[in-house]
Amino acid sequence: MFEEHASPADVVRTYAAAKSRADIPAALKGCHPDVVFETIPFQAVARGTEEAARQFTGFLRAFPDYHVELEYLHGMNGLVVGSGTIRATMAGPLAGIEPTNKAYALPFACHWTVRDGLITHERFFFDFHQMCEQLGLSTDAAGAKFAAWREHAQRAAR
Repeated sequence: MFEEHASPADVVRTYAAAKSRADIPAALKGCHPDVVFETIPFQAVARGTEEAARQFTGFLRAFPDYHVELEYLHGMNGLVVGSGTIRATMAGPLAGIEPTNKAYALPFACHWTVRDGLITHERFFFDFHQMCEQLGLSTDAAGAKFAAWREHAQRAAR
């Protein structure tokens, strides 16, 4: 679990391992309550651990075997950058997109800000088109579903 005096890179490793086990409470233990998560390909932002828990739950329902393979992590002054491969099978719906039961394996890059042993920000990058192609989805149709999902989430937040 998260150690009190862990390095920022170790905090990220522990967080990534918990997400790979679909253990959302354990992953969020390493995050500041006001954390901001940005999933750039989905144009999705979660602010705070409660909103993040909802987004993570929906994502992991769609991709229950989600797994992160870290290739490297480098940290300096609380900024951790990393890269690796994400793998998952679409077994459930996501943002109104029906499951395809197909898998993807995608390279990713990410950076995290860690302060006082907690993640305060994550910015996650991967190729949306490549994900859609591997899942057998139209990029345009999936993009439209995500746009509608974001719009619905924004209305619900008001």
